[in-house]
Amino acid sequence: MSNEKRDVRVLAGLIGGTGIVFLAERLFQVPGQGADILPLPIAQAVLDLGCAGIVLAGSRVLRPVVLAITVLGALLQMVILLGGGAAGSFVLAVVLAVAQVYALVLLNT
Repeated sequence: MSNEKRDVRVLAGLIGGTGIVFLAERLFQVPGQGADILPLPIAQAVLDLGCAGIVLAGSRVLRPVVLAITVLGALLQMVILLGGGAAGSFVLAVVLAVAQVYALVLLNT
């Protein structure tokens, strides 16, 4: 397998994985905070999975859309960081924000 194909798969995994992990983490918080916290994680998971599909399909026309959604995902995680909360949520938000920024770097190379 060539390095380019591997990089594309890593990029798609990062983008799709961050949305799924964020949604899973919020699902664990539903019993304590209620279902009001779910619309944003669901939207991000759907958008991230769509972006992962676009990356795997190799559509260069939609690359700016993927960049914009990835930037918004990273900003969302940084807002969660600034909002405080439990230590586990804080650490996960740091990891997800770093993954989103790394995905941006891979998108631009």
